[in-house]
Amino acid sequence: MKNNVETSALLDVYQASVKIIKSNQSHTGAYIASPNFGEYQYSWFRDGAFIANSMALINEIESARKFHTWAGRVISQRAGKIQSLIERHQRGEKIEVEEHLDCRYTVEGEEGTKFWTNLQLDGFGTWLWSLDEFLKISGTLNDEVRMAADLIAEYISEFWEIESFDWWEESFGHQHVSTLGSIATGLLRHSQWESASPGLRSISRRESLRIKDLISERGVVDGRLAKWIGGEELDSSLLSIFEPFEFLEVRSNVAQTTIAAIATRLGTFGTYRHPGDDYYGGGKWPLLSCFLGLCYAELGDVEGATEILRWVAGIANPMHELPEQVGSELLYPSMRQVWIERWGEPAIPLLWSHAMFIQLYETLRRAGVEL
Repeated sequence: MKNNVETSALLDVYQASVKIIKSNQSHTGAYIASPNFGEYQYSWFRDGAFIANSMALINEIESARKFHTWAGRVISQRAGKIQSLIERHQRGEKIEVEEHLDCRYTVEGEEGTKFWTNLQLDGFGTWLWSLDEFLKISGTLNDEVRMAADLIAEYISEFWEIESFDWWEESFGHQHVSTLGSIATGLLRHSQWESASPGLRSISRRESLRIKDLISERGVVDGRLAKWIGGEELDSSLLSIFEPFEFLEVRSNVAQTTIAAIATRLGTFGTYRHPGDDYYGGGKWPLLSCFLGLCYAELGDVEGATEILRWVAGIANPMHELPEQVGSELLYPSMRQVWIERWGEPAIPLLWSHAMFIQLYETLRRAGVEL
């Protein structure tokens, strides 16, 4: 049975999460990844899509709409570049990594001036998924956003087969299964939009199904999903393919084997990204535990999901801020100071952490759990 302290802590972190997200949304609509971490003074399509989805879930419709409007503007301003990339690729021309769309932008919608591992297609697929969720809740998207979404669907349909960086902006040289899942989810959702042309909808559906076949045929090892096609490693970002994307059925054998492997090998109360993670020493990420909690909730294990929610609330600082990762039980402790000397102390608050806390909280509340 929950005690009053636990209940109060959950509500405190929930309310703080909403406030932190809203206070770190620019007037342009962009969500800053983290206000107190220099390298995160940008808005990512990946982070922003998850953040906007959480805000829409709790009826903060205008906050979500402002982000999607910002994202649509970022894409529409690069329409010529995107069309050129697609046409060049179709002609068989070589396209360099740095020519692709950036994954993160300033709040004003400009590319960053520092080098970054920008070729990350997952964020654009995730944005299409988030847009579809927003459309189901709000019922409306403006024309610029719709046109930008169509263009992004064309872009990721054309380029999903190329090698890219993963969710964690690492491991270039692979087709990452979580990236493929993000893209396929976005394309499948887009294929159901009556506003898109029949031809484009058909392409989106076809490519989504091709990705699903590739994952099934070459992205599974020992009965579970692998980090990348043809590999054997494990990565917690794979959880998203089941929840909240619902691209692969969470009750399928491959899903349950993957979920169990991540919980066992990468952790439940604090979840590591992957076994080789040395970023800031390789700490446990609360937002990944929330992904795990979403899977548990969908499987009917609301008690397990609620315990994860309580654990996440318990690691918040006195201002109810959630970090990117926890600084204890590190995989590679000697690397923590290396990263501190490079970039400063780890990010806190991280808006993506707060967004996933909101989504898990809201999922459990809607399931009838007394929080």
